[in-house]
Amino acid sequence: LQGYYRKHHEKLLNLVKSSLETKGKCLIVDCHSFPEESFNCAVNKSSFRPEFNIGTDEFHTPKRLIEISKRYFEELGYSLGIDEPYSGTIVPMEYYKKDERVQSIMLEVNRKLYLSGTEKSEGYEKIKEVVQEYLKLLKKTTKLHTIN
Repeated sequence: LQGYYRKHHEKLLNLVKSSLETKGKCLIVDCHSFPEESFNCAVNKSSFRPEFNIGTDEFHTPKRLIEISKRYFEELGYSLGIDEPYSGTIVPMEYYKKDERVQSIMLEVNRKLYLSGTEKSEGYEKIKEVVQEYLKLLKKTTKLHTIN
């Protein structure tokens, strides 16, 4: 816990504080990937496994970020889950449900798009570009300092 979890969250907290001090606002983009098949131990065993998923928070994810995300992935022809199969997004506890200047959205990428077993697939570079363009779009559209 001390070596990884707490260290990571302390760094995140410091980056958020810095962004608020210098920009007056902050956007956290919480990125992950998920397998095509749900794990046996998964809480959500839904068969819906979209190509991309965004996780949101009622307080910290403005509706416009959800709409931007829907439009972006739809225009590229990808399926998108909204809080399905994964929900929520990270916000340091010091700001959680307390400071609307801290915005956050989670992006989950289905591994089938860029992996074949444990190796990069042919789709790797394309998905890397899709994710990078999504991050640029969020930054440009929200005019916020992003922490990736």
